[in-house]
Amino acid sequence: MNTRFYLFLAASRVVKAQTALPAASGVASSAATAVSSALAPLGNSAVWQQALTLDAASNITGNLANQHFYWSIASWQAFENSSNGYLTGSPASMDAGSYWSQYLQTLQIYPTRFIQAQASNPEQSPIVITPTPEQTIKSFGASGAWWPNDLNYFPFEQQQNLSHLLFSKDWLYLSGYRYNLGASGGQDSVKVETGGVPVSRGVESFMNTDGTYDWTRDGPGMYYLRAAEEANVSSITFFVNAAPSGLKATTAFSAPCGGTLEMTAIPAFVTYIETVLAHWANQNITIDYISPMNEPDDSFSSCEQEGMAVLESERTAVFQQLRAALSASTSYGAKAVKVMGDETSQIASQALIEYGGWLPHTLAGQYIDAIAVHMYDWPDDATLLNYAQLIKNSSAGGTPPPVKMTEISSFRSASGMHSEWGWTGPSIMSAQYDPTMSSALDMARMIWQWLTLVNAESFDWWTAVSTMMPCSPSADASCATTVKNGSGWNDALIYIDADYQSNENYNFYLTKRFWVFRHFTTFIRPGSVRYDIPNEVLPYGTVAVASLGTNNVWQATFINRNDTAQVVTMNLPGIAGRIEGMVQTTDDLDWGNVEWPQVASNNDISLTLPARGVLTVQFSVSGPLSGRQAKADGDGVETHQRPRQHRRGRW
Repeated sequence: MNTRFYLFLAASRVVKAQTALPAASGVASSAATAVSSALAPLGNSAVWQQALTLDAASNITGNLANQHFYWSIASWQAFENSSNGYLTGSPASMDAGSYWSQYLQTLQIYPTRFIQAQASNPEQSPIVITPTPEQTIKSFGASGAWWPNDLNYFPFEQQQNLSHLLFSKDWLYLSGYRYNLGASGGQDSVKVETGGVPVSRGVESFMNTDGTYDWTRDGPGMYYLRAAEEANVSSITFFVNAAPSGLKATTAFSAPCGGTLEMTAIPAFVTYIETVLAHWANQNITIDYISPMNEPDDSFSSCEQEGMAVLESERTAVFQQLRAALSASTSYGAKAVKVMGDETSQIASQALIEYGGWLPHTLAGQYIDAIAVHMYDWPDDATLLNYAQLIKNSSAGGTPPPVKMTEISSFRSASGMHSEWGWTGPSIMSAQYDPTMSSALDMARMIWQWLTLVNAESFDWWTAVSTMMPCSPSADASCATTVKNGSGWNDALIYIDADYQSNENYNFYLTKRFWVFRHFTTFIRPGSVRYDIPNEVLPYGTVAVASLGTNNVWQATFINRNDTAQVVTMNLPGIAGRIEGMVQTTDDLDWGNVEWPQVASNNDISLTLPARGVLTVQFSVSGPLSGRQAKADGDGVETHQRPRQHRRGRW
């Protein structure tokens, strides 16, 4: 009981550090109903009643963090009712009721549900791109986690074909790749597996169980890491699920899962990381970032995958010592690797509550170069606005490092716009296989959330390839393209037949998520600068992202979740506008040609946003905004090319 109580007191401290959010991009953040600053200590029933009153007045439960708060009050009420008592205890010699009152008071500065203001008749107000540049985009990527173990058993030609699918300009054209630095030593006390052979949620570590190094290990993972390097993927990250079992650095001792990193083992842990980075940097692998912990709130004690808990009180020490180890490295390549963290799993119940315990100290010491986080509670817009504000407040200088959204997958696709755009909250993690536009549109809006509400510089899908189809496409021809609830997982962009060993089916099955993600990986290349498209001029159910590439070509990607097409007018930001290309992805088309509109004398164009579709238009202009861009990296998108038209199927 006390653990839960103090957890929510921590939430109170985090929230009190925040300030009311200003209107941004033409969208106002409404204020919550004010709570009296002199509330009397309350028993549980009174607190619960006041919470309900606040909710009725301001729909505060629309914010997921407050949903957790109300859930806590409700569960406490049930507990206290069962023992015929109220919350009148005295933790730290203070009345518990006053703590709950204090928490309620913080709600008045905690922004409530984000309501999108959008045009009822967008044809009357042309879509415009605001002239102020936002963040520079770093990458769009995916993880090479676990699936290389399967691809090792595929014919070499198909392994090459997969590299082409992931990294070629003709296909997904990833600009980011996350390499899973494994922890399994070979003779561990606990073996990480999911029951299949060779399917395993573990990766061979370069450190053996006895603590010696073997650089020939993890051949399957290294094959695709080298493929990413050869394809000039601009952002390669090494990420650590767990310390290697041979290091014996956790409470699990010699297991790659189920333990907590020991404070006394941090020096050996960061030395191991520097050793691995130096070796592969010296082998001409260009490593952009290192992430020393992954979802540190969970030790993964079930050992269905590698994992390691890292206490909040230890995280700054890990980043500090890792920074020192890299700075002292004799390898130029390792010395240049940047540090990111902490890859917290959820926003509302973890990041908003826990960041206060490590982030301000870490930022003050300049121990990390980017904040990395996951979103496995699928936060609503208000929660993400709060998250962005919290990061700003955590930086003493007011200019925090960039944010990277480094992992998401496995959500149950929305069957309609139940809130602003679909379902949110942890409950939408569910077994489901949905390769259709429903899932792809949800993913696209998540990308929009992070680019526009948090100004994230990168977005990574969890994994590129998976066996988690609910059936074998060799036995059922419709398996790969049919939604299946209750089995399978929406964890990948590409799927393979889990029964490939017995039926020798080595085909790749591309989801609509693959094609929608391609709109971002292809048209928003590294170095592109994002500009806002205000929601007020967009039809309800649509959002948009615009950017200017290093080749002076603009892109505007529209995500239309409506069941009907939307006709809009867009004004190109400059003069002498010229269309360079248009591509759309819909229920019927994967990568489809679109007839180019005429550019009017005032630089207006008419666009038809396809029903349940994603449309990207590329254009160039002359004038004030034509040359605003970040430093070019030589990786611009080729223009004046009509895209090839693809329809769904195996590859």
